[in-house]
Amino acid sequence: MEQILSIKQADAATDTSGLEAEIDVLVYRLYNLTYDEVLLVEPGFSMPCEAYEAL
Repeated sequence: MEQILSIKQADAATDTSGLEAEIDVLVYRLYNLTYDEVLLVEPGFSMPCEAYEAL
């Protein structure tokens, strides 16, 4: 989160979507969401099921 804030302070137009997606996955795992539950929350979730479950 600090990294995103630092990047945005330097240049608000910088794309931080990759870092934000990493945080999203960490939150999903923190709440023990299954892959199918993640797809309900975020239909465009692009991580393969096997990769998500391996985390």
